[in-house]
Amino acid sequence: MIKLNKTHNPDLKSWVTSANEDTTDFPIQNLPFGLFRHRGESGSFRGCTAIGDFILDLRAVNVECVGSLNTLASKGKQEWSRIRGLLSHALSNEIQRESIEPYLFPLKDVELGLPVVARDYTDFFTSYYHAYNTGKLFKPDEPVTPNFKWMPIAYHGRASSIVVSGTDILRPYGQILPVGENQPIMAPSRFLDFESELGIIIGPGNKMGETIGIDDAEDRIFGFVLLNDWSARDIQAWEYQPLGPFLSKSFATTISPWIITLEALAPFRSPAFKRFENDPPPLPHLTSKSNEKNGHFSIRIEAHLRSEECMNEILSSANYNSSYWNPAQLVVHHASNGCPMSPGDILGTGTISGPEASEAGAMLELGQMGAKPVLLSNGEQRGALNNGDTLTLCARCSDNKFRAIGFGEASGKILQEK
Repeated sequence: MIKLNKTHNPDLKSWVTSANEDTTDFPIQNLPFGLFRHRGESGSFRGCTAIGDFILDLRAVNVECVGSLNTLASKGKQEWSRIRGLLSHALSNEIQRESIEPYLFPLKDVELGLPVVARDYTDFFTSYYHAYNTGKLFKPDEPVTPNFKWMPIAYHGRASSIVVSGTDILRPYGQILPVGENQPIMAPSRFLDFESELGIIIGPGNKMGETIGIDDAEDRIFGFVLLNDWSARDIQAWEYQPLGPFLSKSFATTISPWIITLEALAPFRSPAFKRFENDPPPLPHLTSKSNEKNGHFSIRIEAHLRSEECMNEILSSANYNSSYWNPAQLVVHHASNGCPMSPGDILGTGTISGPEASEAGAMLELGQMGAKPVLLSNGEQRGALNNGDTLTLCARCSDNKFRAIGFGEASGKILQEK
């Protein structure tokens, strides 16, 4: 487990003055990894970090990443920490400014790319509150299945449709069973939804047949991104039995361009989820004293809606540490049968919802399956996402003792079907 060091010093300042503003997502204590190229260029993306309103090409500290961050992800925590230390020193030391500044570019002048090429993508289902809220809509007698409290439930997602923030989302077609009918139709989804999630980016993977111990699992995590698991609920309702969702999810998944490292998140650890009375304890391979004490992270994630008439509306806000299962447990469970993972693979946390109604991480929960549409400040209502709506996820970690850091955005605009 990563320990605090001088890069976490809340008093540390950068000569990039915008990094010292209280509202920035990217102070010198963050230093995420991403990819950029200059706007108008058609060449390969290159590795960078974010600092205030700027990006810094990693070549400033003699680190070369071209095309993706997969190779960097494979190198492990010692190399990631070494680079973080170099960046922290270079961006806080005025003496180095002259040699570093030529590699510094305004964020507004660059295009950010998909940070990794994921060979595989798995989406989990880890929030008890999301499971309960959605379960009671469909199965009020047993909203949460018994296996939920024994293992992190997941399904195999579609890596080919993972896109970076800012990519437009085309309303998908699929089979839909109209209410009261016994024959489906092929039509555009009428109930397009979002899901507020984080994505765990795998670093050094595991070989086929190799399992991972609970106290070693975080060594396999490169970092986190925001993740929106776009969902067509009407398509999902017809197709999900008996094998789970397919076309209702596979049309698009949006992630943010910045990988927030575990080292950056070290000040914001929290205990594992406190189980409810009479809940079973995790099986031995899914728990340890260390994981119980510090296995989760306090990350506040918000969903914002901008329509063609309404500038910005906060739909929900929830803390990731309210999820029943934590990151190390997901990695352990994924590898528990010997399934191999590769650098750049993505594990979605599942929808992050909290115990309050305002903490629901999907429109399905917020609007009670359309029965209680969400009222926007300009009088508009939403039971689902409309064409022209832009859904943006953002997240932030804050603590009175440490400098707050953010994740940037994962944003997508819904376009009419073709």
